[in-house]
Formats: sequence, structure tokens, C-alpha cells
Amino acid sequence: MKYSQIQFGKDLYDLDYNDLIQFFNTEKEETLNLEFKSYPAQGNPAEKENSVFKAICGLLNSEGGIIIWGAPVEERNAQGNTTAEGALTPFTTALDRDRFINKVTGLIIPLAIGIRVQQLNDANNDSIFVIEVEKSDFKPHQFKDKYYIRLDGQTKVAPHYLISAMMKSVDFPIVKGHLRLKNIETDGHNISLRFRKVVFNTSPFNNDLNVFIRIVASPGVIVVNNNQYAGDYHSPGLKILSNGRPSMSEFDLIIPSEQLIQRNNEIQIVLNFGGEKSPSKVSSYKYSLANLVLGNVDDENTFLIEKKENSLPSDANNKTADVQINELLDL
Repeated sequence: MKYSQIQFGKDLYDLDYNDLIQFFNTEKEETLNLEFKSYPAQGNPAEKENSVFKAICGLLNSEGGIIIWGAPVEERNAQGNTTAEGALTPFTTALDRDRFINKVTGLIIPLAIGIRVQQLNDANNDSIFVIEVEKSDFKPHQFKDKYYIRLDGQTKVAPHYLISAMMKSVDFPIVKGHLRLKNIETDGHNISLRFRKVVFNTSPFNNDLNVFIRIVASPGVIVVNNNQYAGDYHSPGLKILSNGRPSMSEFDLIIPSEQLIQRNNEIQIVLNFGGEKSPSKVSSYKYSLANLVLGNVDDENTFLIEKKENSLPSDANNKTADVQINELLDL
């Protein structure tokens, strides 16, 4: 199924301007396969074009997806994720669909195929572009001598090991991991939090092997199948993780009320995961339980302070490998 069908429920070339207006009537969040590029009045037009070309390059080197150029101005929500909602930002351009595609194929090397573009105009004849990019069979691609990749809703310069793997025709599965707070209970002495863990392989034809999953929480004790772990739990490894068969389970975090008060009613929990074919990633969460509401949690954002999901370890802690090694040696 094309990404336009997934996002809009219709083929790319069947879209009209009003479809995009309706799409952004509610807040939308960037994902692995969806990127927003607004066109504010300020700024250099050439730099705005280049940011789109980088995004196309990143999708070619990843799983493909949709770029909406002329989206509403992007914002960061409370969890640090990029969102867009409201008025589109159409712009005047000399580019039409064919010129745009010719420019892309001239600037991204090797030659990029599998790119479809729909140009939609408003009543003033200003344009937005909806760009659909297929995952490339000829990666890695580069734009202006740099390789880009799409990781958890962000286009980044690709790490060397990924480029090396692409050049050796090693295709990495894209594995994502998430935690969700589902329930809160108390016996008067301890707070019990129930979490659901999901580790999901988003690549339809590329299984991951020997997947590890680790949960670290502070403060509290992690309880899995009535077994207690002092804030650090290693799940039994998965021999294979295939698309459509995620690893999903629930666990409890038990926190003495006194410890919670000492920590200013805040808890931190980290999900670390990776496999033989995919890089190690980190999803981290910080919750505040100052205003405790017992029972099922319909919206964990009520308690979330920070959330950063599916980051590479280097992105999560902003420390170089040498610093991390020395910290371990100094323990």
C-alpha cells in the first residue's frame, strides 16, 4: 500500500488542497514515515529547498514515506515530538511538479527513483507539495556529499556504520520500542504502576535476530511474573522479531511512598533494546505522580514530564564513546 493511502486514504494524485486542510484540522505528529516542512515567510528559499532534499534523501535511505512541504508551522509538544496543526503555509514558486522531480534527480546521487510529487494550489495560486518517497533498492543516497537517514521522526546525517552496511547491501530492520503507563494503584504504603511494553519490527521483509530488551527504572522494584528486580530487568532474548509479531508484555513498578516523596514524586524509566541486525536504541520517560489519580490511565500525558523514544544511545545521553568508557572504568 502506498504511503498516501495510509496517511490520507486516497492515492497521491487524487489529493486536492482541501484534503490537506482537513488533514491538519487536528494535531498531527511526525513519524518515521511522515515529515512536515512548513514555509514561513522569513528564511532563505534555497535553504528551505535543501531541507526538503535532505528529507527525501533520508526517506530513500530508510523506509520511505511522505513529506508535506507547506505544512503548518511545526511545534514541539510537551514530550519533545514535532507536531503540526492548523493553517497551511503555501508559497509562491517557479517549480512545478516536473521541475521539482528533475531537480531532485539531479541533486541526489545515485539517481533517485520511486519519488512521486503532487503539487496543490490554493485560490491565490500558491503551492504546497506532497512528496511520496519509496524505500530505495539502490541506497545509500547522498545529497551534497552527505548521507541522511530517518530515525524516529527526525532526518539526521547517517552514522558511518549504517552507510557501511548499506554499501555492503546489508539491510537493517527498523525496530521501535515503546512503554505506556496503563494503571496506578496503591495499598497505602506502596504505589504500583502497570506498564505495557511493545517492541515492534516495522520492516515487512527483514526480520531481526537475537533481540535484547532491558528496562531500567528509578526509584522502585520491577515485577515481572511475580519475580522482583531491583530497578533493572533484562528480558529473555528473542530469537527472531518479525513484522506483525511484536514482543508485547506488561510489568509492574512498585515504589514505596517514602521513596517517591524523596524523589519529588518523579520517576524515570528507560527501555533499551536492539538486535543482531539493528542498532541499540533507547526510549526514555519521566513521570510526575504529584497529582495521583488511581485506576486505569486513559491518557498517560497527564503524568508525563518528558518522553524521548527510539533514540540512538549517543543521541540519548549526548556523551562521546570515550566519555562513556571512562565513566565505566571509574565506577
